[in-house]
Amino acid sequence: MSHSLSRSQSVALGFVVLLALGLGGYGVARIADKQGFWAETTELTAGFAEVHDVTPGTPVRVRGVEAGQVLAVEYPDHDGPGAQVTVRMRVHTKYATRLYANARAHIHANGLLGSKVIAIQPGDPSAGALAGTHLTGVKPFEVADAVNDVRDLAKEAKALAADTRTAVASAKELIDGVRAGEGTLGKLVRDDSLHDEARKVLARADKAVTNMEGEMGALRGFVSDGRDTLRSVKQGTDAIGKMPIVRNYVEDHVALLVRPTMSRSHWNYAARDLFEPGTAVLTPDGANHLTNLANMLNDNKYSGSEVVVAGFYANEPNPVPPAVALELTRKQAEVVAEFLKGHGAHKLGTFSRRKVVALGMGATPSPTDPPLASHVQVLLFAPR
Repeated sequence: MSHSLSRSQSVALGFVVLLALGLGGYGVARIADKQGFWAETTELTAGFAEVHDVTPGTPVRVRGVEAGQVLAVEYPDHDGPGAQVTVRMRVHTKYATRLYANARAHIHANGLLGSKVIAIQPGDPSAGALAGTHLTGVKPFEVADAVNDVRDLAKEAKALAADTRTAVASAKELIDGVRAGEGTLGKLVRDDSLHDEARKVLARADKAVTNMEGEMGALRGFVSDGRDTLRSVKQGTDAIGKMPIVRNYVEDHVALLVRPTMSRSHWNYAARDLFEPGTAVLTPDGANHLTNLANMLNDNKYSGSEVVVAGFYANEPNPVPPAVALELTRKQAEVVAEFLKGHGAHKLGTFSRRKVVALGMGATPSPTDPPLASHVQVLLFAPR
């Protein structure tokens, strides 16, 4: 049995519908404004040697102000010296017109989870207006590079300290000889006619030795500071890796592959038997191999077990840059892991699941197995 709405009910319902439509339209307008659909925009490009985790939609900021987003990431057309990944960006014109000839683009990590942001420094107006639409990409700061720089500087300081120590020893030996009357300078000192002048020379030499000893002390302090800096950097990176949120994103490769307290089963597959050459695209034969492997893993559903998929690249006979090898093996491991999970290899029961980890090792050899050709290794760890 149906009832017609009263006039007041109809008015209230109409008001609710209009309010919902208004709020929806406002939300769409805000999203469109944030995406720059209504504003006038300019397309810019920037070149980087590497662009880890930069994807279409990554925010672009000028002086920290939200100014646009990444449109596309384009792989270089060659792999020779100077090859760069091109990042195409859509930026509000009101910001793009405030960029100058020495403007620079940086890739910054945004927060603990590592999401990326393209940060643009507009440059100096005295350099003149930006010619064209291409910005120079600046290599992002890496802790490992800083540690290496400090280590090299400490080595140079240590070598300089050794040279200074040798010079001080020679100067002391010369002064001791003069005091003992040995050598030409010692004889001159003993000559009364030149005694006063020689004493002045000796005093200056003593002062020089004292100054050199002070400088050597400062160098020792510098080397000590460098060692302290290295220790601080290591402690900082170790502490970050142990933070409750971040430690889930920082994997220790050796700890993942070597587990002395657990039983270990493993299967090795040559990359050419799973993927099209030089890619992470599965072949039909590769899919058949992995289907058989998934069946074996499904027959071994131990409580507390884990599966690790590790990709390894052999540089012979087709060497590639380390970054390319690392990215290729990472993607191959992820493809294998997702295939196995798609066939239920991660399920231990109706609700329980086991961890399946994908690990790209690049050209780094396995810590447990002899060197092989490019391959993917699947390991099953179970409690003893």
